[in-house]
Amino acid sequence: MTTFLRLLTYVRRTVLRARLRSLLTILGTALAIALFTFVRMLEGGVDRMKDQADQPVLVVFETSRFCPLTSLLPDRYGDEIADMDGVASVLPTLLFINSCRANLDLVTLHGVEPEVVETMHDFRVIAGDPTSWKQKSDGALVGKRIAERRKLVPGDRLRVAGINVEVGGIMESSGAGLDNVVFMQLDQLQLSRKQQGIATQFFVRVKEGADPVAVARAIDEKFAGDERQTDTKTMQAFVQGAIGEVTEVIDFARVIGYLAVLVVVLILGNTVWISAQTRQAELGVMETLGATKPTLISLLAAESVLLSIAGGVVGVGAVVVWLSISPLTLGIEGWGIDILPDTALAFMALGVAAVIGVVAALGPAFETLRRPLAIAVKAD
Repeated sequence: MTTFLRLLTYVRRTVLRARLRSLLTILGTALAIALFTFVRMLEGGVDRMKDQADQPVLVVFETSRFCPLTSLLPDRYGDEIADMDGVASVLPTLLFINSCRANLDLVTLHGVEPEVVETMHDFRVIAGDPTSWKQKSDGALVGKRIAERRKLVPGDRLRVAGINVEVGGIMESSGAGLDNVVFMQLDQLQLSRKQQGIATQFFVRVKEGADPVAVARAIDEKFAGDERQTDTKTMQAFVQGAIGEVTEVIDFARVIGYLAVLVVVLILGNTVWISAQTRQAELGVMETLGATKPTLISLLAAESVLLSIAGGVVGVGAVVVWLSISPLTLGIEGWGIDILPDTALAFMALGVAAVIGVVAALGPAFETLRRPLAIAVKAD
């Protein structure tokens, strides 16, 4: 144990001997690991969205819509859908979003019928009065992610593109994207948007044992010859389609993340190689005094791992602190993908940093230490 601690002390002094070189290596590693960590946490947000969408709910939209705001279905469709076989309940919903494009401050207003919304969506009120928003025409129930980004508490007012509502409560949900949703009275949003008798979509809960795909097909067939045709999908398929564009971007970002890891390997490898070259005589003397070649290789590997982990701690820490202080949500077509600090992913990124350190050190260490002892001693 004493020998091991002495070796670590030697490694620490070696790193501090070339402080500027070590600092630049740590900063370069930190930037690359930060990018890798952020991409993985973004992937985690997409995976959570997909998992939350796995529920027996159908989404009925107007066919050929290119943005939620362009879907205009008559309210009466809801009553007709409710009478169909396999349907447990129907929630007509009028949507208004602050932007159809991808953005980082998504606010989605859902005009709903308060007495039905709790039968369709799974959520709980974590602040404020659970019923006050139902009793006021301008009352609203706000998702916790919007409340965090906009610094809202019960009693505050939220203004979105001319629509002004009072925050009656703040909710937390296990449903897909609902933490970025504001529930308000359906008739009030219809009046504000001058769309009386119109719904953007219908959420349809399927009875237990019913086939969601068959129910979806029946709904579309029912309205195939009506004034507005429908496109009905399971919640999971609908969410997958809505965030498909983002998924492609994430696939590309993942490649960039892996390239960043490769760059770190090259940076660290170069640092260790330079360090070993400048200390060839020193290493030769250590070998003369009894240090074995595996021990010397371990010293160089430990130096690389120390630099890599230091950079990993800085990079991962920066991402975690940033996402903790400033909540980030990527919005697309009314669906919010929450990018959250994830402890498991943070430790995974630190593990990757450690592996990078080992891999980066192997080549330079073996290249340097394969030289005969006599040459190494005379290198000075």
